Amino acid sequence: MKIKAFSKKVIDIFLIVLLFYFCTMPIIGVILNGISGEGPIATPTRWQVNMTLLQNSLRVSLIVTIIAVVFATTATITLNRIKFRGRNILKVMMLLPLVNPAFVGSISFIMLFGRRGLITYRLLGLNTSPYGIQGIIVLQSLAFTTLAYLIISSGIRNIDTTIEDAARNLGASETSVFFRITLSTIWPEIITAALLVFLASMADFTTPLIIGGSFRTLASDLYLQITGLYNLQSASVTGIILFIPCFIAFILHRYVISKKRYTDASASSTIEYQEIAKPIKYVAIFISSITVIFFLVNVTFIIVGAFTVSWGFDYTFTLTHLRTAVDQDFNKLLRPLLNSFTLAIVTAFISSFIGVMLAYRIERKTIVAPKVVDFICLFTSAVPGVLFGIGYLVIFKYSFFGVGQAIFKSANPIILLGTGIIIYIICIARSVNLSMKSCYALLKHVDPDLENAAYNLGAGKLRTLIYIILPVLKDAFVNSFIRVFSSTMTTLGAIVFLLMPANKVIIQVIFQAITGANLGATAVMALMLSSFTLMCMLTFYFLAYGKNTITRIRRKVTWK
Repeated sequence: MKIKAFSKKVIDIFLIVLLFYFCTMPIIGVILNGISGEGPIATPTRWQVNMTLLQNSLRVSLIVTIIAVVFATTATITLNRIKFRGRNILKVMMLLPLVNPAFVGSISFIMLFGRRGLITYRLLGLNTSPYGIQGIIVLQSLAFTTLAYLIISSGIRNIDTTIEDAARNLGASETSVFFRITLSTIWPEIITAALLVFLASMADFTTPLIIGGSFRTLASDLYLQITGLYNLQSASVTGIILFIPCFIAFILHRYVISKKRYTDASASSTIEYQEIAKPIKYVAIFISSITVIFFLVNVTFIIVGAFTVSWGFDYTFTLTHLRTAVDQDFNKLLRPLLNSFTLAIVTAFISSFIGVMLAYRIERKTIVAPKVVDFICLFTSAVPGVLFGIGYLVIFKYSFFGVGQAIFKSANPIILLGTGIIIYIICIARSVNLSMKSCYALLKHVDPDLENAAYNLGAGKLRTLIYIILPVLKDAFVNSFIRVFSSTMTTLGAIVFLLMPANKVIIQVIFQAITGANLGATAVMALMLSSFTLMCMLTFYFLAYGKNTITRIRRKVTWK
């Protein structure tokens, strides 16, 4: 028995070392590379440039965070608490940005507000430029509002509305109920949403490069330093500056969340407001509808751009762009799409399984040093993707997975950089925290006595795992799988420096094409990516819940 327990501890320690190596070591490598180079850490001119870029990044990220969280909170309360016609349609439409990377929205933005834009040129007769900080803020706000909505809406479903009704019966106004009860209850989800939006905005380098014009951020400058100059030390210094505010935000978030428990053991079966003032109702519906309309306009004009000859000059319907995309050589478009699909499937499955099982063992405290494991895995969420990619670039260019820099120098080199496996490793390391967060939310509502009852009835650990634990964790696994799949299909930041021609992904092809002059061909590729991602997500959802969904539909039809 002691030998079995010892073996389990050894395996857990090996797992911790592995997690630390792939999740934390790359950032340590960036820091060491930045401060241990031959030249100075940063010249006065470079330091001044970095401080300006930091101000730009913080300015954009803070504004985007406020806009995204406000609109997401409004939409969450409206679509989950207020009953009105068309609510379910708006709920579906709120998820549209999930299948589009943030920078793809620049296509429709240029079509609407560019020098030959439909609104600026055709309607208002203006010849203004869409490039600059305003374009970055608009596009990031559109892309990240859905991210915030998903997080906040997951919390509002567990609130007992009878508390709010009791406050109204005691004479509290709607304003008082909203600010003192509703917002207070979902405050942890709002804080988490704000953190993730802030980190996503700080890490986004594609949108500033495409629509920012002369306005640069730290993330976009990092990309240019690597691809243009390949100056790893300078990029590492810039990366450290980018990492500092992100890490501070991460630590503040953990401190605020840990100060108080936010569970509700008596969640009501109904979460809709029974009574609500009409002015508040109509304003909330209007704001939510405007948000969805922006999403629809974004998608609509990508479709329009894909089937017009030349936007701004010739609006004739054409299939030329579609034929061009379809007739391309297999390796130019279909191979990258297949690479993206394979990468997303493998990453979603492995990271979801690892994340869910780790979260379960951490929550039940059956793993060695649970707090350490939790911090290591969630630490990656504080690291901008582009910086994480630089970390892998710095560490794994040496043999023996980076260890060869210090030891085994005379041995035959085993270099991870330049291989296809490194792309899978970095995506899995980046995605485990998403799976763990999904599982943590579910485990708060699962009684540990359920497992203890199985043990008391004679079930072994393996049988309990298969018949009790895994069915309970199914929802967390499926939600994580779909979310990680969508994120991997549409995210470029962490892998952009590690991709080789043989493993090029579709999002990289679109990013390279969008900087060209042919918006039509780019719109077709973006449309193909969005449609394919959406189709895959619906397929996965149907495979997981299709039987239950069909049963519910049949019951409703039979009842009617």
